[in-house]
Amino acid sequence: MASETTSAPSKAPPNSLKDELAAALPAGFTSKIRYIRSPSKACEPLFSALPGQESEKTRLASHFLAVSVNPASLSHLNVGTSGDAGTDVISFAIEALVYSTRRLTTIFVSKVDSTPFTPRIKPSPTKTTVTTFLRWLAEQERRKHPKRKVVISLFARAQAQYLFPGSSDDKTKHVLDDRQLIKWWARVLDPIIPSNGPNDGAEVQHQAYLTVPGYANTELRSFMPPGSTPTAAQPRWLPGNPLLELARARGIPEHAPPRCLLPRFPDDPKARFMQDLDEEIGINQDSQATVSPTKKRSGRWNSVRDLDRFWEAMEFRQECSSGRVVGFLWLVISPKGSDDEAAPEVTTSSQVDSQDSLTSFSTPPPSSDPMCVDDPSKPTAGSPKKRRRKPLTGPIVPRQPRLKGGSSSVSNLADMQAELEAKAGDGLLVSKEGYDKAMQTLLHLDFANLQGAVRSTAKWVAEIRGVTGLSGDLAVEVVGTAKVEAPPAAPATNGTSAVNDLGGMIRKKKRKPADEGPAVAETREELAGNEQPAVNVLGGGMIRKKPKPAAS
Repeated sequence: MASETTSAPSKAPPNSLKDELAAALPAGFTSKIRYIRSPSKACEPLFSALPGQESEKTRLASHFLAVSVNPASLSHLNVGTSGDAGTDVISFAIEALVYSTRRLTTIFVSKVDSTPFTPRIKPSPTKTTVTTFLRWLAEQERRKHPKRKVVISLFARAQAQYLFPGSSDDKTKHVLDDRQLIKWWARVLDPIIPSNGPNDGAEVQHQAYLTVPGYANTELRSFMPPGSTPTAAQPRWLPGNPLLELARARGIPEHAPPRCLLPRFPDDPKARFMQDLDEEIGINQDSQATVSPTKKRSGRWNSVRDLDRFWEAMEFRQECSSGRVVGFLWLVISPKGSDDEAAPEVTTSSQVDSQDSLTSFSTPPPSSDPMCVDDPSKPTAGSPKKRRRKPLTGPIVPRQPRLKGGSSSVSNLADMQAELEAKAGDGLLVSKEGYDKAMQTLLHLDFANLQGAVRSTAKWVAEIRGVTGLSGDLAVEVVGTAKVEAPPAAPATNGTSAVNDLGGMIRKKKRKPADEGPAVAETREELAGNEQPAVNVLGGGMIRKKPKPAAS
C-alpha cells in the first residue's frame, strides 16, 4: 500500500479514486462507493493572525466518502435469502476537510466510523480504503499546487459511534479503545510514506509525527507502527509535532505567540483549550475579563507562554485526564524547495530582543507628511499594492441557468449524469448547503440493526438525489484486484496425516563408554545406587526426643 514514487507530480493524468481503490482492495471484495464534495469556499482562518496583522485568507472544501456492501457477502450475519440480500448497506465512511491558504494545505480527518456490517476479511477494507483515500486526496492537492506543503492532521479519540446513530447498540460492531485507536491511525498513515529509500534525495519528503499528552517521547514508541522507526538518520515517525515547521512554511516567525501557531479545527480538544486561554486575556468578545490593553494586543497567554507548556497543560484537560488517551497525529508532505520560498514576512532584530513588545509584529505606521499623497499606482509604506480594476467591455454573454438545489454548471440532468460517469468515481460536486443537509440527514438515521441500516442507506441516497437533482444513484461499483499473500502452508505428506515429531524432546540414556570393563561398570552402578537422595533425611540417631515426665 505504500507509495512507489517520490518524484514531483508527473504530467500523466492522475488515476481516478475508483482505480486507486480497486488496485488497493483485496481481490474478490466488491463494494459501492458514494463520494460527495463541496466547492472550496472562504471560511474562518485556521490559524490566528499575528497581532496587528490581518488573518490568512483560508478556503474550505468538504469531502465525504461512504462505502457500502451487499449484506449477503457478510459471513458473520445470517442474511440468507431475505429481502435485504439484494440491496446494499453502508459499511463505513470517512469525512475530510481541506483547508487551503497561500502557502499551506491542511487535510483534516474529521470523522471515520463503521457500522456492524463490515466484512471480516484481511487486509481490512476499512483501513485500506482510508489510507488510499487520504493518499489520493493529498496527491490531488499536490497536483494543484506542486510547491505547497500538504499536511494530513487528525486527533484520535475513542468513541462508540461518530457518524452512524445506533450502530454501537449492535454488539458485533468492532469498537477500538483509546490506545488501539491511536495505533490503528498510525498504521493507516504509515503506508502513505514511501518505503523505497530515504528522504534525502527525494523530490517530495514525508515525515510523520505523534503526540499523546501525558506520555514522554520514549513512551510513544509503543504507539508507532513496528519497523517504522529504524536507526537511520531520518526515521519515519518522530515524537512531537510539526507546528514550528508549519509556521515557517506559512511565513510566521517561530517566536510568535502560541495561539498563532496552533490550528483550530472543529470539535478539537486543543481548540477548546485555546478558547479558554483567549478568554483569560480578553480576546474573546464575550469575555468579561478585565486585562490591560497591552496584554490583550500582544496576543500572549498568561499561563501558557510556549508550545511545550501548552502540551503539558493539555494533560490536565478533561479530554485527556478522564482515564482516556487522546493522540494527535500529523503527516507532512514537503516538496523540495518549499521551505526556501516561505521566509517569514516580518523578521527583524527587535522581534528577537523583545517578543512581548507591541511593535514586534506590527507594520510601520504611514507617513504623517501632508505632502505625501496616496497614489493608487504606487504601494504605500503600510499597505500592500492595490491594483486598479479595469472596466469591463465587450458583449454581455448571459449565463446558463443552474438547477435548483444543485451546484453543477450543466444545464440539464443528462449532462450532469454524463459528467458523473466521466469522472468514474471522483466525486459529485454539491453545494455547501446541500452537503450540510446530506450530513445532517445521515446523523438522524438509525443503524442499530440490518433492516434499519438498509432503510437508512436508501433514505440517505434519496436525500442526495434530491439535493443534486440526479435521476439515478450516484454509487460507483469497485471490485478489488490486489492479490493477498496467503500464509505459508504446511509441507505435503503424500496424503498421509501429519505426525507430531517429538524427537527433539526425548532425553536419551547415556551410553557406557566402550573402553570400560565390566568391573568398572559394576563399580559405577554401585556408586549410583549409594547416592544420597535429593532431599536430606535425618537419621534416627540425630533426632533428640523430649523425655516424658515421670508419673507421680
